[in-house]
Amino acid sequence: MAKRGETRETILQAATKAFFENGFEKTSVKMILEEAHIVTGSFYHFFPSKEDLFEAVVEAFLQQYAQRVRSILDDEALDAKQIAEKVLEELKTSGEKYYTELQGDKLHWTIQLALHEMTLQAMEEPLTRALSRLKENEKIKSCLDVDDKTLARILIKGSEAVIHHEDNTGAEWFRSEKLNDNLIRFWNRIIEV
Repeated sequence: MAKRGETRETILQAATKAFFENGFEKTSVKMILEEAHIVTGSFYHFFPSKEDLFEAVVEAFLQQYAQRVRSILDDEALDAKQIAEKVLEELKTSGEKYYTELQGDKLHWTIQLALHEMTLQAMEEPLTRALSRLKENEKIKSCLDVDDKTLARILIKGSEAVIHHEDNTGAEWFRSEKLNDNLIRFWNRIIEV
């Protein structure tokens, strides 16, 4: 017999696969049950609804994203330019996954907004730490006279504006060279290596 944690994880894995392949609307609880090889009662023991399960899948997706960003920003072997390139690449990769795997453009706007805010918040604390470390070691300087947390917020919110200007969205936009060039130019104007 599977342990409680194993059953919940099995449901999450099956749901992730189903949601990513079919999208939220086209995924049924029955599909998830069949993929996980569990009975209905086990599903509802852990998740009151499909919406609650979807939130758990999204939370796991964001935790993985946050961990990838933290590992880049906490890597002291990387210089400022490498950090910026890797963080921007992660933003682009995650944005593309959001549209291709999560089918983000088909989600309700409230879920889109919550995901968006959670993604930005996941970056703030590790980026602030990285900026502090790099400034302390005189590896970077900013053209702005602001504290490191504010500088991190400016870089995050500015990147958000560059990414979403004129409603440019979708997986193709996240793969575009124009987006990459614009993000690099923006970061290079705010922080000097």
